[in-house]
Amino acid sequence: MRVGIQRVLFIVVLIIIGYLVIPPLFFTFRESLHFAKGFQTPEFSFKNYTDVFSFSDTPKMIFNSFWFSIGSSVIGLIMGTLLAWIVERTNTPFKKLAYLSAFLSLGTPLIIRVIGWILLTGPEAGLINVGLRNLLGLERSPCNIFTMTGMILIQGLFWSPVVFLFMSAPFRSMDPSLEESASMSGAGVAKTFYHITFKLARPSVLAVLLLTFIRTIESFEIPALIGIPSGIRVLTTEIFLKITSGLIPQYGLASAYAIILIFFVSVGLYFYSRATREAQRFSTITGKGFRPRLTDIGKWRYLTTGLIFVFPILMSLPFLALLWASFLPYYMKPSFAALSSLTIANYFSAFKSHLIVDAIRNSVFISLCSATATMLLTAVTAWVVVRTNIRGKWLLDHLASFTLVFPGVVLGVALLVTYLTLPIPLYGTLWILVIAYITRYTPYGIRYCYPGLLQISKELEESAQMSGAPWGTVFRKIVVPLMMPSLFAGWIFIFLLSVRELSVAILLSRPGSQVIAVAIYDMWDDGEIVQIAAFSIWLTALLVAIAAGFYKLSTRYGLQTQQERV
Repeated sequence: MRVGIQRVLFIVVLIIIGYLVIPPLFFTFRESLHFAKGFQTPEFSFKNYTDVFSFSDTPKMIFNSFWFSIGSSVIGLIMGTLLAWIVERTNTPFKKLAYLSAFLSLGTPLIIRVIGWILLTGPEAGLINVGLRNLLGLERSPCNIFTMTGMILIQGLFWSPVVFLFMSAPFRSMDPSLEESASMSGAGVAKTFYHITFKLARPSVLAVLLLTFIRTIESFEIPALIGIPSGIRVLTTEIFLKITSGLIPQYGLASAYAIILIFFVSVGLYFYSRATREAQRFSTITGKGFRPRLTDIGKWRYLTTGLIFVFPILMSLPFLALLWASFLPYYMKPSFAALSSLTIANYFSAFKSHLIVDAIRNSVFISLCSATATMLLTAVTAWVVVRTNIRGKWLLDHLASFTLVFPGVVLGVALLVTYLTLPIPLYGTLWILVIAYITRYTPYGIRYCYPGLLQISKELEESAQMSGAPWGTVFRKIVVPLMMPSLFAGWIFIFLLSVRELSVAILLSRPGSQVIAVAIYDMWDDGEIVQIAAFSIWLTALLVAIAAGFYKLSTRYGLQTQQERV
């Protein structure tokens, strides 16, 4: 291929990714240095930062953010790692159930599961609390989700399927001869797990712990639906409230908080990258004679089988609460009177709401556009990085991964400030959300495209080029078809993430451009519980069907390992 075409591709991709990354970061930082009282013209000042650090509740807010992230990360790590060990290293039956449950949980919008847990463990009308009060004759509810402990437990439970998928790969690829040697020396299952299996997987455990911490400190759904009503503020909800509460949006303060959050996430990502590099030193697959045999855990199989079944039960409990609410004319505690009022009218009336219909239409359009554009952009980016010798190509990889430092709500603020400043009429349209999702999910697309491209021999492309085929033809007829399993896996994954996205969309959506997650949040804020429940059941059934299809494809075409890399 001519070097000139490679350079053109490099420059075009660099401009596109640079446009997605640099302006939001620049305008957010610039806005954080602009201070204005009321409707006055903003002036250059560090007052936003001095105000942030002088607020009496800022230390508490930062502490809440870190405590919430650390606690839920540890819980998710323990649950996910234990499940991964049971599935990959033992002879426990029904192991496929864990994989299926994990994939299905990824396909369900997080906001729906949060609402389900609120309906289950709310202090007054939560189904679990009502049942325990009636059964045990208690005067006070034993469970209360509207606490920091409740937030940590629910967030940790939500992260356990992701941790399970991440930890399955290192456990699956571990040389069993080391465990067998320990067993022959008289070590029991627990001792072998701690001294051999866990220590070999320790770098991966550390990497996953850091990743869950990073992603939890930037989470929004649980802090917004549970933390705000209970008065527990974290950085993400404070950024959101600075924009949405009050007569005048406080863009300067919100941007200052955003820069602080970007700093924390950047530090976490730095240590995460170091941890993943260290993990390579603990590889135990030697190639010759390697056999991934399983550990016979004897009578412990009854306990581990029970844990396998507990996992899908915990994943499905919120939907049972939503299912109950969806058949009620208005939300009621379980009783004989409530049973006599059951109706299916909500399932038909849900789609009579213009808000829901418009949100579905908008979400489908935005998700299709963003998933397609992201995979196309990242496929070309991966090709330039892997196949060319252009100096500076490393810059593409770094820029494409840089958006990982943008938490969802921060990216929303960044694009809001950017397109309120630039003379580009995207604010309030669907296209600003398309750009937001492409920016947010480009790192995920890259991680799907790299392994797919590395598996393709360069000789196939060189043979076509020697026959006179231009780059576009070679890429379209050779590279793309051979990468299709990876591209399709990435496309489905990004589509599912786009449908369930709330933290970015909630600041960029306007009347007429709401997406599904934002519509659910607005309906919850208005107290439309039974309508939300019916719509959530419809939506969950659809997304679960898509996720189940993705799981089937992953087992057939080997995409499961690629999912674990993301």
